[in-house]
Amino acid sequence: MQLTRIAVALSSALLAAPASANLDFNFNHVWTFDHLNTSGSRTGGGAEIVSFDRSTQRLWVVGTDGARPSPLGVNGIDILSLSGNLVHSIDTTSVGGVNSVDIRNGVAAVSFTAPVKTNNGLVRFYDTSTFAGLQDVTVGGNPDNVTWTANGRVLVANEGEPNSYNQATSVDPVGSIGIIDTTNGFTYTEATFSHLNNQSAALRNAGVRLNGPNASVAQDLEPEHIAISGDGRTAFVTLQEANSIAIVDIASSTVTNVVSMGVKDHSRNDTGYFIDGVQVGNRLDASDRDGTGNNTRNFNLQNWQVEGLYMPDGITTFTQGGRQFVVTANEGDGRDYTGFLDEVRVGAATIDSVLNTALTNAHGADWRTNNDKLNRLLITTSGDTDGDGDLDRLQAYGARSFSILDDQGRLVFDSGDFLETVIASRFPNLWDDLRSDNKGPEPESAVIGEMAGSTLLFLGLERANAIAVFDLTDLTAIRFLNMLSTPGDVGPEGLHFFTDVNGSGFLAVSNETSGRTTLYGVAPVPLPAAGWLLLSAVTGLAASRRRRT
Repeated sequence: MQLTRIAVALSSALLAAPASANLDFNFNHVWTFDHLNTSGSRTGGGAEIVSFDRSTQRLWVVGTDGARPSPLGVNGIDILSLSGNLVHSIDTTSVGGVNSVDIRNGVAAVSFTAPVKTNNGLVRFYDTSTFAGLQDVTVGGNPDNVTWTANGRVLVANEGEPNSYNQATSVDPVGSIGIIDTTNGFTYTEATFSHLNNQSAALRNAGVRLNGPNASVAQDLEPEHIAISGDGRTAFVTLQEANSIAIVDIASSTVTNVVSMGVKDHSRNDTGYFIDGVQVGNRLDASDRDGTGNNTRNFNLQNWQVEGLYMPDGITTFTQGGRQFVVTANEGDGRDYTGFLDEVRVGAATIDSVLNTALTNAHGADWRTNNDKLNRLLITTSGDTDGDGDLDRLQAYGARSFSILDDQGRLVFDSGDFLETVIASRFPNLWDDLRSDNKGPEPESAVIGEMAGSTLLFLGLERANAIAVFDLTDLTAIRFLNMLSTPGDVGPEGLHFFTDVNGSGFLAVSNETSGRTTLYGVAPVPLPAAGWLLLSAVTGLAASRRRRT
């Protein structure tokens, strides 16, 4: 009896231990819902963002026909059951372009761009049981991501994109973070960047990328996605085109800091960061035409004298050991508007003579004319650091990685070239060499799932059409767990992890390009080592007992 009690206690202790020590996870495809080919769907054939409503055990998916040509000609919301059936649809075409949804306590907050994009948009609140609209709140220009806080506030990223950069016709709203207090009559305040308008030189010197022509700092900074700190007091906001994040004090509606993400040095491999116990490097595949014929499976990972601008898109947070951490998906993004284009291929760029000599010495005389080298790589014109019309640095879009930051925005970890390396070595069918010259697999979205004492990171890879899963439970021993992909799912945009009423874990994925929503099941399982550890412990105790007897 005593031995049985000890064995049970040991087993319980093992299952309660950190996942990095003794847990693995199983991921299974549960169902896929096709919005484009389902009668009654109102998402316009797209599936942009998904959120789970715990009170009704349903998924809300928003989509717009801006994602792809749609025979439906509508924008809207599809509500799905956990069995993958369409429960209800809401046509929102008359409101504007639907962008994002987040749900808390039976209330869905949904953001809409105005029919004229540069006008103020709105956030509409819905009752998730009756689907009735509860309240409309006017917000800033081109509102994108919406996020609830635990105390009843809704934050919205007012991106404020211009209609063009043509000096005669440009309309460029300011970017801001809107804050709606639903506990106080849906009152609305904004955290703006206007106090930084006279600090553009200092911001540039600190690495903040400001390059919108004829734009103030407040117009140039365009909030993309929002994540909330564990204590609910602080918001972390990606400023993708500016290669930065903003830190916002929610209570005072104040932007307290704008922090540059800096650059990744693709010429070096001594990163000091490890996944699965192996140091990651900083290589990249720089060309889409370095194979033979129309080869979309050509792997050519190398080090180059190129800097990667992190330019984060998705963002999420987690706490560990009493510390706050932030995770960014480093996609990269250029500006392409009438009157302004900030990208050029290396082969067509004007290169500073000093840089040209350094690159020739490092990579040979044909470094910018050979498709096997840097000729095809798409870079930004902001590498002209002295303003003389030629490029002093080769700066590529995105870091092809995820990063972990502390609560001040300082880099703690970066996954380096792991995503490209693991796809090439273990998941070659997910490799799209046609994107190698641009941003590689394009980490788009990031969400944290807490389960069985483990901290899981789900990272959406837009061009690999897959979700990379990592175990962040022990930041000194980060593990890669799996790559989730379902045939026919293209362009994962929105990720949402949740548990149902039975405690089962799920990951919902909305695929913008293919217009499909997929549900995966997530379940912890003991690692084989844990079983052997338990058996060894029990055997040892039994032997000890025999000796005592």
